[in-house]
Amino acid sequence: MTSTAAAPPSRRCRSVSSKTWTAVGLLAIPLWATWPALSLQTWQIPAFECLALVFLVASLVLSLLEQPTDLSHLEPSWVWSWLPALAFAFAMTGSAVFFLMATRYISAAEANLIQFLWPAMVIGLGALFGTFRLKVRYIGGIVLGFAGMVVLSRSVALSESYEGVGLALLGGLSWALYCIFRLKWRRSTGALLARGFGLAAFTCGVLHLFLEPTIVPTATSAVAIAASGIAPGALANWAWDHGFRRGNSQLLTVTAYASPLCSALLLVVLGLESLTPRLLAGASLIVIAALLSHTQA
Repeated sequence: MTSTAAAPPSRRCRSVSSKTWTAVGLLAIPLWATWPALSLQTWQIPAFECLALVFLVASLVLSLLEQPTDLSHLEPSWVWSWLPALAFAFAMTGSAVFFLMATRYISAAEANLIQFLWPAMVIGLGALFGTFRLKVRYIGGIVLGFAGMVVLSRSVALSESYEGVGLALLGGLSWALYCIFRLKWRRSTGALLARGFGLAAFTCGVLHLFLEPTIVPTATSAVAIAASGIAPGALANWAWDHGFRRGNSQLLTVTAYASPLCSALLLVVLGLESLTPRLLAGASLIVIAALLSHTQA
């Protein structure tokens, strides 16, 4: 092959600027935000059956996006190929399972609010492990972002169930630990996400067979499941994985609080929620949090 041949994908990826990768990571937020609206079309499908199907679709889509990488000269092949995939599968399955378990003790709104402490966990764990330099503007951004979440969640009545709160926190911690893991294990690993979603689909499928009845999806539910696997599943996590590793991970962590805001705005556009002062106030807090985090030190 001559010297004029195209550069390999990994080299082309490295040539992209950090700001560009940050913009790629930001795409994950509106994509994740489509999940609540899509899930309304799958309410009759048991939870683990729905998750297994969504994760399976995501795995199939990502198998087309991710290119296999020969890294046998760097790491034992099974470690390089499967350890990151196992970490991702644990994060995806853990978040879902702990959330569902938490809703047995507390409301879904409260469980979601507590689980969305994961951006604060990422910043805290990143500082603890020396991944981040903790700055006042990021702390301020996390506080304002969570305050915006609280406003968006209406007046969620906090329960006294330590079990429910603990399970919801474990759900957030599952994803936060994976985010830190990916900052430590930054290199591309080929089909990491496809394998991870495949493992998560298998796990949820097993849980479904033992815990739930099987219901055949309707045409509408099947379309919603496929769309969920493509948008908030495959595309969102592909964008987040690349942007978070190669872009401004702290800014992306803070702006992740905009995901529930985007969800609420999408529900407004679809006529499923009203545009209220509460929504505008929460939006303002989250936007201020993102601007504060983006301000140069």
